Amino acid sequence: MSETNGPRRAAQQMQEAARYLARATRNLDAPSDSHEILRSLTETQGSIAQAIRELAAWHRAAAAGTHYSRPHNESARGVMTAVAELDIAAQEADALQETLNRAHGGSSVVNWMEEPEPEPETPAGDD
Repeated sequence: MSETNGPRRAAQQMQEAARYLARATRNLDAPSDSHEILRSLTETQGSIAQAIRELAAWHRAAAAGTHYSRPHNESARGVMTAVAELDIAAQEADALQETLNRAHGGSSVVNWMEEPEPEPETPAGDD
């Protein structure tokens, strides 16, 4: 598969987008943007969790002599380790998505203001 297509390129594009997002979220132009960013992060995290589960399934099905050299015990151990760790990562990715969903829910009840409220005027002579 070429590097311009497929999962490898998709992972690279996601990495680049995540790096851009990390820089872009330092300053939000509008407070309400935070709510939409949380929504997008929640949905993205669901896709990441799915990709991790797919990678775990692929590694689980990897066959000696087809996908890696045989007999090569180190390769077999590496595949088993990858499967176990990817299974854990998938569970943790699901938990992160749930946490982001709760944060998004909390943000949904906030009355975000695009402009600050003016300071209340104080009567003259109250200084």
